[in-house]
Amino acid sequence: MQLKKKDVQMAIQETALELFYQKGYLKTKMSDIAKEMDMSVGNIYTYFKNKEELFYTIITPDTIDYIEETIISLAKVCNDYRLKISTEPIDDAVEKHIRILANNYREVVIMLDRSEGTVYELTKHFMIERIFEERNKTIVIGSYIDGSWELKEQFYKIVIKGIFEIILMGLKEEVPTSEERYELCLALFYFQVEGKL
Repeated sequence: MQLKKKDVQMAIQETALELFYQKGYLKTKMSDIAKEMDMSVGNIYTYFKNKEELFYTIITPDTIDYIEETIISLAKVCNDYRLKISTEPIDDAVEKHIRILANNYREVVIMLDRSEGTVYELTKHFMIERIFEERNKTIVIGSYIDGSWELKEQFYKIVIKGIFEIILMGLKEEVPTSEERYELCLALFYFQVEGKL
């Protein structure tokens, strides 16, 4: 009996993950999850106190930390390569990081784009700032744009945001296999950063 209860709980979490990915936290209702599972809303409340508790059992702080560190590490690899701080080949590291993001595409999209109403709703903004601050420590002034330091800061923040957006677009695409999702995201990433590395 205990195993069945755990199976039902996991099925609720999997269904909720898919709906949070498709609709976002705010637009997903417990009744949507129940309807998708062909069960009563009351039955879901047997397993989870409310939508918030359900959400945080799926998108945990450990999940957020893992994805955030993957993205920060990817940005660092690219920055170090661009500034010739590292002589390591970049392709293996980029492919490893993009594969992690592609394999966790629903969690990444929820975290960065569909978490309004949760404690994670500003995560993308904070990550862009963190990447910018890290890049700021090693930035080569005047690389792409003349003008004031403020204009250059704005330029680099837009570039960083653009990389986030193109990866998100790839993660949101409906593709037949996870390998194709990975290939799409990898190609989009290289397309976006070509000449910016």
